[in-house]
Amino acid sequence: MRVFAAFIAEDRTEFIDAFLKGEKIRNIKDNQGRKMKDVVLKERLAEYDKYLKNVYDNSSGYIHLSSKAFHASATASEADNYHVEFTIGLPLNEKANVILLEAADAFLHYLQLQNSLLIKVADSKRAT
Repeated sequence: MRVFAAFIAEDRTEFIDAFLKGEKIRNIKDNQGRKMKDVVLKERLAEYDKYLKNVYDNSSGYIHLSSKAFHASATASEADNYHVEFTIGLPLNEKANVILLEAADAFLHYLQLQNSLLIKVADSKRAT
């Protein structure tokens, strides 16, 4: 989403300067005059990909440590109904494979979307 933000920034030079300085881009405006918070970037990028909102909503819960991430880290012991295990870091519990594959699918989806958008940008530069 940050790469996409560079293309829709009101002032691209300001965006690049702020980005390189490590500043928060949520304070920079897009070409519609709105601050580029994640919700705005998600909405704008969803114009190019009908699955983006769903992929973003499902994957962001792990990044922002939501209840989804919490429940994924907790498992009940099969031997004892009163024993709960929390997994943080390594080694990974085999039960996490489903979630890891979901995250990998989301990552690949974003890469394919980014690639398709960058190809369009490159093609537009070749045509001029």
